[in-house]
Amino acid sequence: MSSKKDTIASPPADGVLSPTSRGIVSLILFIYLFGLWVVVSSSLDGPHSSPVHEKLLNFFQLYTEPLNLEVRSSHYALYSGSPADYEHFFRIELPDSNGETQAYQVPGPMLGSGLNDPYRYERLAKIVAVSAEANDDTIPAEITKGIGQYFIRLTGQRKLTIQCVRRRPQPMELQMDGQQFSADPRDASYEDVIYRAQVWLDDQGAIEHIKEMATEHVAPVQ
Repeated sequence: MSSKKDTIASPPADGVLSPTSRGIVSLILFIYLFGLWVVVSSSLDGPHSSPVHEKLLNFFQLYTEPLNLEVRSSHYALYSGSPADYEHFFRIELPDSNGETQAYQVPGPMLGSGLNDPYRYERLAKIVAVSAEANDDTIPAEITKGIGQYFIRLTGQRKLTIQCVRRRPQPMELQMDGQQFSADPRDASYEDVIYRAQVWLDDQGAIEHIKEMATEHVAPVQ
C-alpha cells in the first residue's frame, strides 16, 4: 500500500507585496506623514518660523493645499490663550481728494486679498504687536513704513496714519459683572490699538516714518 505525502499548500502570491514594493509604500507614507507634521507644526511656533521650516512648508504646500490640509490659510488656528492668538490687522487712514478720511484694512481688498496673503499680513500685524509690546520699535517701524509706502504710491496721497489693531474675542456671555458687551463681534469696543505711526512723503520724495503712542496709552485731553 503506497503512502501519499501530505503537501502543505503555500499561500497564493496574489496580494502579497514584494520587499521592494513595501519599501516604496513605506517611503511614500513617511513623506506624507512628515509633510503633515511640517504643515501642522507651522502653527505651533508663534509669529516666527525658521528659514528651513519655511522652505519645507512651501514645498509640501504643493500637495497639502489641493487636499485642503493647509493649516496656516485656514480660518481656524490652534489656540493657546495668549493675546498673540487674537485677530490682528492694520488700519490705514488717509484723506481723499475731498479732504475726508478714508480707512482701509489690511488684509483687505486693497492689500492682502490673495490666496496666501491674508495669513501673511495678519502674521505681520502680530509681529508688530508683539514687538511693540516688547518695546522693540525697529521691526514695527520697518513693516508699517513698507505698508504705508505702498498706500502712498497707490493713492497718490502724501501722508497717512497706520495702526496695528488687536481685536479681542467676544465673550460667550454678553453681560458679565455688570458690564454689557456688544453683540457685534467686530464692534470697535473689542479693538485695542497696539501700535500707531505716521508715514509721509517729504519734499525730496523720500518716505518718512514716525511712531505715535497707542490710543489706549494717550492721556485724555483736559
